[in-house]
Amino acid sequence: MAHQRIFPIFLMIFLMLCAGRAQQDSAAMARQAAEQAEILRSENQLSAKMDKMLDSWYVKHANANARSVLSHLSDTNTVSDANCDSIYKLRLSRIASVVQLGYDPAVRSYINLYANIRKKSSSAILGLAQYYYPRMTAIFDKYDVPEELVYLTIIESALNPTAVSPAGATGIWQFMYQTGKTYGLEVNTFVDDRRDPMKATDAAARHLRDLYNIFNDWGLAISAYNCGAGNVRKAINRSGGKTTFWEVRPFLPRETQNYFPAYIGAYYMMKYYKMHGITPADIRIPLDVDTIMIHKEVHLEQISQVLGIPLEEIRTLNPQYKRNVIPAFTEPFPLRLRRHDLERFESMQDSIYKYQYDTYFAPLQMYVNTYTGKSDGGATSKKKYHTVRSGESLTKIANKYGISVAELKRMNHIKSNYIKVGQKLVVGYTYVAPQKPAETDKPAADSTATQAGTPTPATTKPAETKPTTPSSSSSSSDIIYTVKKGDSLYQIATRYGLTVKRLAEYNHITNINSLHVGQKLKIPKK
Repeated sequence: MAHQRIFPIFLMIFLMLCAGRAQQDSAAMARQAAEQAEILRSENQLSAKMDKMLDSWYVKHANANARSVLSHLSDTNTVSDANCDSIYKLRLSRIASVVQLGYDPAVRSYINLYANIRKKSSSAILGLAQYYYPRMTAIFDKYDVPEELVYLTIIESALNPTAVSPAGATGIWQFMYQTGKTYGLEVNTFVDDRRDPMKATDAAARHLRDLYNIFNDWGLAISAYNCGAGNVRKAINRSGGKTTFWEVRPFLPRETQNYFPAYIGAYYMMKYYKMHGITPADIRIPLDVDTIMIHKEVHLEQISQVLGIPLEEIRTLNPQYKRNVIPAFTEPFPLRLRRHDLERFESMQDSIYKYQYDTYFAPLQMYVNTYTGKSDGGATSKKKYHTVRSGESLTKIANKYGISVAELKRMNHIKSNYIKVGQKLVVGYTYVAPQKPAETDKPAADSTATQAGTPTPATTKPAETKPTTPSSSSSSSDIIYTVKKGDSLYQIATRYGLTVKRLAEYNHITNINSLHVGQKLKIPKK
């Protein structure tokens, strides 16, 4: 009888153990699915960055060159290496690095992304690396930071100096406004040092050095670069005081857990790209460049037009100038060009500074006044507003409109960082040039005084005879703009604070893609 009572108890215990095991297996499967979903999300983000990089001017220029490998490569969704974990592990173990490189399914996934799935993108990255990395590694060496950490730029921006994340992180190193400011990167109406690859690299080297001094582990320092030192400290506490990335990883924010593995995948690609049939693209960013300091404001298009240099080349060499203006109003600023172009600039600078000055600077006058603190000389302006939406901060709004947080606060007389949903903020101005007063107070010339032989009264100056100009359908105060090479209706409309529709209708243009060099456009008053 006793054994008959014991059997149901054992059965119940067995069933409970099975149910517990099933729950554990189910939880493990759910965790694995969540991890795979996070890896996929991260891969999609990295792919989007690479797509933007491929769409940049200098990469497109390389792709158009028949000799460039980009013309023959294509990104595919197939993985050429199957069941090769042992090969990847062996190759990673042979990399001499002070950064401890581990291997797991996430690392394998990122290796496949860079070395197999996105070969065309990796080819372009390798081409850009030949331009950027020699100077970057020299800066890292100066601060005694491992040179291989420059590969973080592949994860951050795919080596795109003008990249901007949805959160407002900017530049090749994706600095947020406050972090950039902490490390001396200036952001204002005209300049964003986060977009200057070398200034940002100098800041990144110091930032990474500081993070390593806090955590004494490069995996954790790299993770802190992504999510902040505070979040890594919290993860260490939750782990029970562990001291390495692989131990602390499960306790990091989910979006950061795969940041270091993605770096390892990029590192692998930089070392073993030849093993995967990848060749660096011929990205012809000029190498024979030099820098001079200029002491007068100048628009990059003035330089482009007078010297005959493609505007995108000048932008590529000077990406920190957000509005295509070097704002040397009160202090000197650097200009980088090819050496022979700098010589031509110095010999022709007077002509460059004078070339259509009002055309380029009149639409920016209100920004200039805000930047320099000067009065507007009678000009008026129409304020541009932004309505605060849920989840937005001053930093996010300032980044969206290309201004600093300090300028945004000053324009709106805000002292704190608090804003509320629905609040309207001034984010800029539309410039309206001052109107000349009508000359109605001059005495009309007496008809008899203009006849031959009739003396003119002593108080009246002799009337000057001027040729008359036939009237046109446009207002006499319209600006006449001559279309230049590379212009688009959108660029011209933006320059004068107009919509494309308004400019097209005013000039009776039905096809906005039909502009031709030398065409005259009338710029209406707003």
